[in-house]
Amino acid sequence: MKTDMISKVVSSIGSVDVEFFERAQRRLDSLTKPQGSLGRLEELARTIVAIKADEKPRLANKVIFTLAGDHGVAEEGVSAYPKEVTAQMVINFLHGGAGINVLARHIGARVVVVDMGVAERIKNLKVKSENFRDKKINFGTRNMLKGPAMTRREAEESIERGMEIFFEEEKCGIDIIGTGDMGIGNTTASSAIA
Repeated sequence: MKTDMISKVVSSIGSVDVEFFERAQRRLDSLTKPQGSLGRLEELARTIVAIKADEKPRLANKVIFTLAGDHGVAEEGVSAYPKEVTAQMVINFLHGGAGINVLARHIGARVVVVDMGVAERIKNLKVKSENFRDKKINFGTRNMLKGPAMTRREAEESIERGMEIFFEEEKCGIDIIGTGDMGIGNTTASSAIA
Protein backbone atom coordinates (compact mmCIF):
# COMPACT_ATOMS: atom_id res chain seq x y z
CA MET A 1 0.00 0.00 0.00
CA LYS A 2 1.32 3.44 -0.93
CA THR A 3 2.26 5.81 1.84
CA ASP A 4 0.37 9.06 2.35
CA MET A 5 3.18 11.07 0.76
CA ILE A 6 3.32 8.89 -2.34
CA SER A 7 -0.49 8.84 -2.66
CA LYS A 8 -0.68 12.61 -2.28
CA VAL A 9 1.94 13.25 -4.97
CA VAL A 10 0.49 10.68 -7.37
CA SER A 11 -3.02 12.10 -6.98
CA SER A 12 -1.71 15.63 -7.69
CA ILE A 13 -0.39 14.63 -11.11
CA GLY A 14 -2.81 15.70 -13.81
CA SER A 15 -2.95 14.93 -17.49
CA VAL A 16 -1.38 17.16 -20.08
CA ASP A 17 -3.37 19.24 -22.55
CA VAL A 18 -2.76 17.60 -25.95
CA GLU A 19 -3.21 21.01 -27.58
CA PHE A 20 0.30 21.86 -26.33
CA PHE A 21 1.75 18.87 -28.19
CA GLU A 22 0.11 20.19 -31.34
CA ARG A 23 1.27 23.77 -30.75
CA ALA A 24 4.82 22.58 -30.19
CA GLN A 25 4.73 20.53 -33.39
CA ARG A 26 3.44 23.49 -35.40
CA ARG A 27 6.29 25.61 -34.04
CA LEU A 28 8.88 22.92 -34.79
CA ASP A 29 7.50 22.53 -38.33
CA SER A 30 7.74 26.29 -38.90
CA LEU A 31 11.50 26.35 -38.23
CA THR A 32 13.95 26.45 -41.13
CA LYS A 33 14.83 22.76 -41.19
CA PRO A 34 13.42 19.59 -42.71
CA GLN A 35 10.32 18.48 -40.78
CA GLY A 36 11.17 15.85 -38.16
CA SER A 37 14.92 16.26 -38.76
CA LEU A 38 15.69 16.67 -35.06
CA GLY A 39 14.28 13.22 -34.31
CA ARG A 40 14.06 12.43 -30.60
CA LEU A 41 14.82 16.06 -29.71
CA GLU A 42 11.53 17.09 -31.29
CA GLU A 43 9.68 14.49 -29.24
CA LEU A 44 11.36 15.78 -26.08
CA ALA A 45 10.54 19.38 -27.00
CA ARG A 46 6.86 18.51 -27.52
CA THR A 47 6.76 16.66 -24.20
CA ILE A 48 8.36 19.53 -22.26
CA VAL A 49 5.98 22.06 -23.81
CA ALA A 50 2.98 19.87 -22.93
CA ILE A 51 4.11 19.17 -19.36
CA LYS A 52 4.85 22.82 -18.67
CA ALA A 53 1.76 24.01 -20.62
CA ASP A 54 3.94 26.73 -22.11
CA GLU A 55 4.82 27.11 -25.80
CA LYS A 56 8.21 28.64 -24.97
CA PRO A 57 9.10 27.11 -21.60
CA ARG A 58 11.87 28.57 -19.49
CA LEU A 59 14.65 26.04 -18.89
CA ALA A 60 17.20 28.17 -17.03
CA ASN A 61 17.36 26.29 -13.73
CA LYS A 62 18.51 22.77 -14.54
CA VAL A 63 19.32 20.09 -11.97
CA ILE A 64 20.65 16.60 -12.50
CA PHE A 65 19.95 14.31 -9.57
CA THR A 66 22.49 11.48 -9.38
CA LEU A 67 21.34 8.87 -6.88
CA ALA A 68 23.94 6.43 -5.58
CA GLY A 69 23.57 3.06 -3.94
CA ASP A 70 25.23 -0.32 -3.83
CA HIS A 71 23.55 -3.47 -5.05
CA GLY A 72 23.89 -6.77 -3.21
CA VAL A 73 23.86 -8.68 -6.48
CA ALA A 74 27.37 -7.32 -7.12
CA GLU A 75 28.68 -10.13 -4.90
CA GLU A 76 27.79 -12.46 -7.79
CA GLY A 77 30.55 -10.94 -9.93
CA VAL A 78 28.19 -9.15 -12.33
CA SER A 79 30.49 -6.12 -12.60
CA ALA A 80 34.11 -5.68 -13.59
CA TYR A 81 34.52 -3.33 -10.62
CA PRO A 82 34.34 -3.88 -6.85
CA LYS A 83 31.56 -2.21 -4.85
CA GLU A 84 34.06 0.23 -3.30
CA VAL A 85 34.03 2.09 -6.62
CA THR A 86 30.53 3.42 -5.84
CA ALA A 87 31.76 5.60 -2.96
CA GLN A 88 34.81 6.65 -4.99
CA MET A 89 32.56 7.74 -7.85
CA VAL A 90 30.33 9.73 -5.47
CA ILE A 91 33.40 11.66 -4.34
CA ASN A 92 34.41 12.12 -8.00
CA PHE A 93 30.94 13.52 -8.82
CA LEU A 94 31.21 15.93 -5.90
CA HIS A 95 34.62 17.13 -7.09
CA GLY A 96 33.30 17.65 -10.62
CA GLY A 97 35.46 14.96 -12.21
CA ALA A 98 32.92 12.67 -13.88
CA GLY A 99 31.40 12.70 -17.34
CA ILE A 100 28.06 13.91 -15.98
CA ASN A 101 29.81 16.91 -14.45
CA VAL A 102 31.30 17.86 -17.83
CA LEU A 103 27.92 17.55 -19.57
CA ALA A 104 26.19 19.45 -16.76
CA ARG A 105 28.68 22.32 -16.94
CA HIS A 106 28.19 22.45 -20.70
CA ILE A 107 24.42 22.99 -20.35
CA GLY A 108 24.57 25.04 -17.14
CA ALA A 109 23.04 22.40 -14.85
CA ARG A 110 23.79 21.68 -11.22
CA VAL A 111 24.58 18.11 -10.22
CA VAL A 112 23.05 17.05 -6.91
CA VAL A 113 24.52 13.78 -5.64
CA VAL A 114 22.40 11.72 -3.26
CA ASP A 115 23.53 8.81 -1.11
CA MET A 116 20.48 6.54 -1.19
CA GLY A 117 22.31 3.40 -0.12
CA VAL A 118 26.06 3.43 -0.63
CA ALA A 119 27.74 0.64 1.36
CA GLU A 120 30.00 3.21 3.05
CA ARG A 121 29.08 6.28 5.02
CA ILE A 122 29.93 9.09 2.59
CA LYS A 123 29.69 11.71 5.34
CA ASN A 124 32.64 9.98 7.04
CA LEU A 125 34.71 10.75 3.95
CA LYS A 126 34.54 14.41 4.98
CA VAL A 127 32.37 15.51 2.10
CA LYS A 128 31.73 19.23 2.22
CA SER A 129 29.51 20.04 -0.68
CA GLU A 130 26.29 21.96 -0.98
CA ASN A 131 25.42 19.48 -3.73
CA PHE A 132 25.50 16.36 -1.51
CA ARG A 133 22.41 14.93 0.16
CA ASP A 134 22.41 12.02 2.60
CA LYS A 135 19.15 10.10 2.22
CA LYS A 136 20.60 6.67 2.97
CA ILE A 137 18.02 3.92 3.33
CA ASN A 138 20.51 1.18 4.10
CA PHE A 139 24.13 0.26 3.37
CA GLY A 140 23.26 -1.19 -0.02
CA THR A 141 20.58 -3.66 -0.97
CA ARG A 142 20.65 -7.38 -0.34
CA ASN A 143 21.52 -9.90 -3.04
CA MET A 144 18.37 -10.34 -5.15
CA LEU A 145 19.48 -13.86 -6.13
CA LYS A 146 19.12 -14.91 -2.51
CA GLY A 147 15.89 -13.09 -1.67
CA PRO A 148 14.25 -9.68 -1.89
CA ALA A 149 16.80 -6.90 -2.44
CA MET A 150 14.69 -4.54 -0.31
CA THR A 151 11.72 -4.72 1.96
CA ARG A 152 8.53 -3.09 0.73
CA ARG A 153 9.02 -0.38 3.36
CA GLU A 154 12.59 0.30 2.13
CA ALA A 155 11.30 0.60 -1.44
CA GLU A 156 8.55 3.01 -0.39
CA GLU A 157 11.02 5.01 1.70
CA SER A 158 13.31 5.26 -1.33
CA ILE A 159 10.50 6.77 -3.38
CA GLU A 160 9.59 9.16 -0.57
CA ARG A 161 13.19 10.31 -0.16
CA GLY A 162 13.45 10.87 -3.89
CA MET A 163 10.38 13.10 -3.65
CA GLU A 164 11.89 14.92 -0.65
CA ILE A 165 15.05 15.66 -2.61
CA PHE A 166 13.03 17.23 -5.40
CA PHE A 167 10.87 19.29 -3.03
CA GLU A 168 13.96 20.53 -1.15
CA GLU A 169 15.66 21.61 -4.37
CA GLU A 170 12.46 23.05 -5.85
CA LYS A 171 12.66 25.83 -3.24
CA CYS A 172 15.74 27.13 -5.10
CA GLY A 173 13.85 27.03 -8.39
CA ILE A 174 13.84 24.19 -10.91
CA ASP A 175 12.72 24.42 -14.52
CA ILE A 176 13.79 20.94 -15.61
CA ILE A 177 15.50 17.92 -14.07
CA GLY A 178 17.48 14.95 -15.22
CA THR A 179 18.10 11.81 -13.21
CA GLY A 180 20.93 9.35 -13.11
CA ASP A 181 22.21 6.58 -10.92
CA MET A 182 25.53 5.25 -9.72
CA GLY A 183 26.21 1.94 -8.08
CA ILE A 184 28.21 -1.12 -8.88
CA GLY A 185 25.68 -3.77 -9.99
CA ASN A 186 23.13 -1.16 -11.07
CA THR A 187 22.79 -2.48 -14.61
CA THR A 188 21.88 -5.93 -13.32
CA ALA A 189 19.34 -4.51 -10.87
CA SER A 190 17.85 -2.24 -13.55
CA SER A 191 17.64 -5.12 -16.02
CA ALA A 192 15.84 -7.28 -13.47
CA ILE A 193 13.27 -4.54 -12.84
CA ALA A 194 12.78 -3.95 -16.58
